Amino acid sequence: MKAISIIIVDDHEIVREGLKLTLQREPDFDVIGEASGGKELLELIRTKQPNVILLDERMPEERGIEICRTLTKLYPEIKTIILTAYAEQEDYIVQAMMAGAKGFLIKNVEIFALQRAIRAVVRGETVIDSQVAACIVNKLKDVPNQHETPSPLTEQQIAIARFVAKGLTNREIAEQLYLSENTIKFHIQNIMRKMEVHNRIVLVAKLLEKGII
Repeated sequence: MKAISIIIVDDHEIVREGLKLTLQREPDFDVIGEASGGKELLELIRTKQPNVILLDERMPEERGIEICRTLTKLYPEIKTIILTAYAEQEDYIVQAMMAGAKGFLIKNVEIFALQRAIRAVVRGETVIDSQVAACIVNKLKDVPNQHETPSPLTEQQIAIARFVAKGLTNREIAEQLYLSENTIKFHIQNIMRKMEVHNRIVLVAKLLEKGII
């Protein structure tokens, strides 16, 4: 099986080196490059197109979300995971997903969770750190619900949606419910279709707004 090619983008060399050393231990990962900012990254991609980019949220010249937006426009096939030092950035997280990010993780995430997230976005999933998901859910729960309507979802779909709100990947949800990963993927696609959304963050926000979860 071909290794997942990765580029790490962070303005701190020590962070890049630490991530590189850790990820290179996995036989299915290949760190093919590093960059200290958006300009250097775009130059690097001209010769080395990765499967995944690990992108620092805050850098001196431009924010990760702006770089992500450019990447989505020029290289939509590349999966971008944004790394942040702070979980309490609900509005920014939604903007990042709308800009095309496929993952949003806290920088102190456990290494196995980062590895799992990289593999998940390559499979086509969107991955949200559980701390980030919890912050979004807690904030939205504090907002008075004025739009509660009968749920268009089945009980099983609601159960799956609650796991999505906790930040679990399709594979983790499948393990919790003793279903196949393809079955979970099918259900989530149907949930998004019913709720008329295209990513998990907006899905969770809409489900909470309507009082479904």
